[in-house]
Amino acid sequence: MSWGTELWDQYTRLEKHTQSGIDAVDKYTHFVRERQKIETEYAAALKKLIKGYSPKKRDEETDFTTKTCFGKLLEEMTGIANQHELIADSLSQNVVKELQSYIRELKEERNKHFQDAKHEEKLLNASIKKLDQTKDAYRSAYNEYVKSKNQFHKVDQDVNQTKAQVEKCRRTMEGRNKAREDCKNEYILQLQQTNKDQRDYYSTKLPAVFQRIQEMDEKRINKLGEYFKKYAQSHKDVLPLIGKCLDTIEQAGGSVDATQDSNKVVERHKTGLTPPDDYEMMDLENELQSNQVGNNQTDNASITSSEGSVKANGGGTITGRAKTKRGGFGGIFKAKEEVKPKDDFSHLPPSQQRRELQKKIDEIQAQIDQEMKAKDALTKMRDVYAKNTQLGDPNSTDKELSAIGKKLDNLRLELQKYQKFMGYSPYRNNSCQSSGFVDQADGKPNVSTPQGTPHGTPHGTPVPDRAHPSEASPMREGSNGTSTGSEEHEQSSPSRLQQDQSFDGDDDPDFDEDVQALYQAKAIYAFETADPNLLGLGEGEVIDVLEEDDGDGWTRVRRGNEEGYVPTSYLLKT
Repeated sequence: MSWGTELWDQYTRLEKHTQSGIDAVDKYTHFVRERQKIETEYAAALKKLIKGYSPKKRDEETDFTTKTCFGKLLEEMTGIANQHELIADSLSQNVVKELQSYIRELKEERNKHFQDAKHEEKLLNASIKKLDQTKDAYRSAYNEYVKSKNQFHKVDQDVNQTKAQVEKCRRTMEGRNKAREDCKNEYILQLQQTNKDQRDYYSTKLPAVFQRIQEMDEKRINKLGEYFKKYAQSHKDVLPLIGKCLDTIEQAGGSVDATQDSNKVVERHKTGLTPPDDYEMMDLENELQSNQVGNNQTDNASITSSEGSVKANGGGTITGRAKTKRGGFGGIFKAKEEVKPKDDFSHLPPSQQRRELQKKIDEIQAQIDQEMKAKDALTKMRDVYAKNTQLGDPNSTDKELSAIGKKLDNLRLELQKYQKFMGYSPYRNNSCQSSGFVDQADGKPNVSTPQGTPHGTPHGTPVPDRAHPSEASPMREGSNGTSTGSEEHEQSSPSRLQQDQSFDGDDDPDFDEDVQALYQAKAIYAFETADPNLLGLGEGEVIDVLEEDDGDGWTRVRRGNEEGYVPTSYLLKT
């Protein structure tokens, strides 16, 4: 049905209806804006909640499955909060802003249509007004004609009137008759025009305007339906992602393992110590007889002596025994005094000491691996520069390679220190020697040789890289065209250090005084060490090279009567 034909006489109602339609769109826009605000505030509140329950610093119990699951829950909830922010952003961009723009267009279009209708109505009213004017003029002219006609007949029948007066009345009547005819014709023409304008208005012009208004309103309805769909789509787009987050939380909840957490408690807090031995029985009778035989004194004197000896030992009577206090089961319930941490973690119980040492070793080894990768990358870059000098100067990488080599040496020294604490021996073909704290951690008596004895591995002793046994800093060459300290070296054979038993023995073949020097090298850095197996150097000092680096990063050298190992990257061949 068409509004132009069916509602031609409902102009006012259509005007009111279209205005209520615009109000409905505006109302929906306000609703979506408030909905977007709720999503934004919800996401912000959710993130604030997550931040409040996130650990401020690393908790040592984060490896428990429950803590891991809770951390995963917080992580996924952050993702859910982000999805709600996406909903708010989608509602703002795809619904609110577009609706606001559409409302402005809708208002402008509606005003234009109704202005067109008012204009057509104004033209019709002007035509009707002109018709009324011509009709009034025709009526006035007709009345004047009738009046002049009656006057003429009256004068014509009066015998007392002169011929001139009669002629005058006749001319007046004829003039007014002509005016009547003109007004009548004008009235007839205007009547025809007004009727035509009115037919056009109600049959063509006004229906056309109403049809455009109907199309505008139908477009508004369809548009509003599209924005209803966009509202739903803004939520549907993120619901799968929210579902994945919830699935991840569910999977994390399924990974909670009570047995694993219980074992971690044991692993973390196990000291490795053994429970205290049983208390020995104090036999006062045998002790009394022994005192009597030993000193051959009188019975009273023997008893007195025995009681005095017992009291001196801290408990010869029940009363004296009662005065001795025990701090729980072997003192395990006593408040522990704060102990200053030590490098070898000896302030910790054996089992915890071993765990912390292993953690430290793994951290240093990871740093070594990272530096080796950086070194390999720079070496490859220098090889490319050497093949094509247009790309760059091969010597431009020497400074960085030298710094990496020095850093690797420091890391290896640090690694050796903690390997010594852990029980590694670089001079034996094994990876871990039984140390005192390891035995205690296993509940065994400590019978191993202390690390301070000559059989212990000294700090700073060269030890092969476990992860990269062949990736060590080779010796630098001079400017005679041979390779520098950053050159890649061939795969080395198993480290001689692993084959050696100790540097402390006189039968060590590595320290044969008759070994001839291969060549001389100059120390480009100062090297200080307290390790008797290493040789300290001063910067610029010239020494004899007895054995080249075979891949472990150390070179055997001699200075006078002193021999030892130095970092290969600290030497420059002369």
